[in-house]
Amino acid sequence: MAAHAVRAAKRQERDLLEKSSAVQAGEQTSRKRPLAEGSVFKPGKWRIRVGKRAAGIRNPIREIMDTVAGKENPNKPLLSLAQGDPTCYPHLRPSEEMVSAVVDALTSGENNGYQPSQGSGRCRAAIAEAFSMPGRRPLQPSDVFMSIGCSEALSHCIAALAAPGGNMLLPRPGFPLYEVLCDYHGVEVRYYDLLPETGWQCDVGGLARLVDDKTCGLLVNNPSNPCGAVYSRDHLVDLLAAAEQLGLPVIADEVYAGMSFSRPFVACAAASSRVPILSVCALSKRWLAPGWRLGWITVHDADDALRGAGIPEALLKLCQVSLGPSAPLQAALPAILRDTPNGCAWHTDVLAALEASARCCIRRCRAIPGLEVASEPQGSMYFMVRLQPNVLEGIGCDDKELARKLLEEESIAVLPGQCFSAPGYFRCVFAASVEVLEEAWDRIEAFCRRRAPSA
Repeated sequence: MAAHAVRAAKRQERDLLEKSSAVQAGEQTSRKRPLAEGSVFKPGKWRIRVGKRAAGIRNPIREIMDTVAGKENPNKPLLSLAQGDPTCYPHLRPSEEMVSAVVDALTSGENNGYQPSQGSGRCRAAIAEAFSMPGRRPLQPSDVFMSIGCSEALSHCIAALAAPGGNMLLPRPGFPLYEVLCDYHGVEVRYYDLLPETGWQCDVGGLARLVDDKTCGLLVNNPSNPCGAVYSRDHLVDLLAAAEQLGLPVIADEVYAGMSFSRPFVACAAASSRVPILSVCALSKRWLAPGWRLGWITVHDADDALRGAGIPEALLKLCQVSLGPSAPLQAALPAILRDTPNGCAWHTDVLAALEASARCCIRRCRAIPGLEVASEPQGSMYFMVRLQPNVLEGIGCDDKELARKLLEEESIAVLPGQCFSAPGYFRCVFAASVEVLEEAWDRIEAFCRRRAPSA
């Protein structure tokens, strides 16, 4: 009788455990069950799908250069005239004052916390003072928006102007990131031409036929990547007069501000007081610190046109997503701007080195069969080389083929013009020292002379 009671108790305990397990399994199943009624979850499969916008990103430079990566001549050291990083060679470095300012900001113990989304007040005040333009209302700290490098500044500006169905006018040749960002933000790209016979000036007369009621902005890059153009005040006045007539706000990519040789740099906002302008800049180029990732936007409004459309508010919301660059670098910026103004000894030495390198490239290029200087650079770190038709055997005007074979045979890296919507050209970076450039052009000349036996 006792044994029977024990067996019954065990059966009851087992039944309770089975019911409990079933309830738990039901709860887990209900938690895993998708919201869509009637769908069945299949164990072992994850609900993962790639984001459409992220998957759709394409970078023309990477698409082209990935096809030749790792194919340099193993018997010759690689020399790159392709990378737009001014710090690749030891003669171009941030100034001692810049480094000291960052060290002081890091070691002070006062710059370890979050900053306002728009950027630190002292940092924005210093930028407002340095980048206010004559003929316009002086900038206020509220007109400045900090960003993680110039690339994010450009992205914020394009996003803020990207009304549904909008299109934007971009320069051709032009930096390919402009198109990448427009595609990402759903903005149709329409190109206006830069004319090599006029020093790569904008085709002002051709702007009107590109514009319709959906055109949301005009992007201007000065000094220019990839062309090395520096626009005169007269040309900028004409360009901005056209923008005013067409009702177009301007995004001014001025990351190479202050990097000009004989022709002085003129900011877009200094050439007209009547056009609303979003100017972007950074420490990347003029201050030789691309890895510091410190950029900014200055809002030069006209008749409160940008404010009335809600653009500054949109820029603030975009800043609230990324929360801006690091606190120590923002803290260092006022001292950097104060201690390295245009014309200081360090800045003068940097420009002298870049101009000497540019002159070396121009001299060597003009002596090589099959190559032609499209227009002499006036600033930045770049110029475009045109391939002459029917001179280089097996290449002709195929810029991608030239870049591929030049890398394979001579271990020289250049970017084909197709990266910049300019087939038949290639871009040369002249940030290297003259000594390095002489060796690079020795190899380029040998390469071209092998293919131009009659020259």
